[in-house]
Amino acid sequence: MIVMTKGTFKRDVSRIKSLYLLTALQDKINQIETASTPEHITGLKLLRGYATHYRIHVRTQVESFRIGAVIRGKTIRLVRFLPRNKIYKKFP
Repeated sequence: MIVMTKGTFKRDVSRIKSLYLLTALQDKINQIETASTPEHITGLKLLRGYATHYRIHVRTQVESFRIGAVIRGKTIRLVRFLPRNKIYKKFP
């Protein structure tokens, strides 16, 4: 799939200090890039009430974050990267 990022996603990632979380995020982005369809992405779930807005679960042993994403065709746009308790207030 083609991965695009918004400025808000880059800003959210720049605020992360945990190397474990950044490694897990990089692994998840690599999985997204190599996936041929959205069904091959683990932790992907459609948000209720939206046709193209999804959340992708990224987890370490102590932290649980979500990627807010918009999928249209073969393109996935990463919009936000926030903790589980904040993502649904800021995305979509």
